[in-house]
Amino acid sequence: MKAYYSIGYGGADVSKYGDYPDPSVAGTQVLVEVKAVSINPVDFKVKRGDLKFISGRKFPRIVGSDFSGIVKVAGTDVVKFKPGDRVNGVASVIFGKQGALAQFIAIDQKSLWTITGEMSFEEAASLPIAALTALNGLRRCEVVKGTQVLVNGGTGGVGHFAVQIAKAKGAIVTATCSDANAELAQALGADETMRYGKTDLASTDKKFDAIMDAYGHMDLNDVYRLLKRGGIYASTMINPLYRITSFFIKLIYGKKLTSSNMRALPEDVREIEKLFLEKKLHPVIENYFTLDKADKAFELAEKGKPRGKIIIRI
Repeated sequence: MKAYYSIGYGGADVSKYGDYPDPSVAGTQVLVEVKAVSINPVDFKVKRGDLKFISGRKFPRIVGSDFSGIVKVAGTDVVKFKPGDRVNGVASVIFGKQGALAQFIAIDQKSLWTITGEMSFEEAASLPIAALTALNGLRRCEVVKGTQVLVNGGTGGVGHFAVQIAKAKGAIVTATCSDANAELAQALGADETMRYGKTDLASTDKKFDAIMDAYGHMDLNDVYRLLKRGGIYASTMINPLYRITSFFIKLIYGKKLTSSNMRALPEDVREIEKLFLEKKLHPVIENYFTLDKADKAFELAEKGKPRGKIIIRI
């Protein structure tokens, strides 16, 4: 099969497009013919070696987490899927496991979901990590109807989903973004937009019940100032110190810090699909690449601040 793979940690200099051994399946594994893959920050972080302690040192290796495709072969113990099913899922690339940037992937059935016929392969590939992370972050922020919520990075991969999900829950949404992206943020459902950066954040006197930091780099001084007492801040940048810091912040200021990570329970997947079918949530996809141009996709993801999701078609 053809694949995009790395022979070491780094960028394009250690990446190749070419022939790679075909995977085989057994037991509860499913062989999927991959149709589309979306690029998330975790993918380029694994690729360049930021997460060596969990990604391992086994090379060559294929990266790419979110994908969609068609079931070609089901293992002997597979009960959820059959050949011909349209599926999407998340490939774990920790400890040297192979990712999805290839023509085929062998993956356990527990990491797959059936996709609705109304959803394209590109849309299905864009949803798992980003949309489920946004959903869990808003849940941890206890966002409900009437909640005043700030989404930091409101037009990025996670952020553009967070704006839509928060709006669907009936929240009053403020999104930070660039001036060029303000119109998009409003189209996604933001009631108000604010330029990201110290100037706008420092000048506002608004207070929020919740802050969903989809970008993950808010200054904690801004967080403390912008949150109401009893407010909750969730960040996509997992910080092990939050457990300790949050205890004292809640004790002193009555405010809570937490992390927003992906949760993929069946009810979470159903909620995202329901929002999609009700046309309350849709992926923004402006950048498409082919597998042999994956280097350019990673460069854009890492350095280009793209709007919405980046898709690689296989």
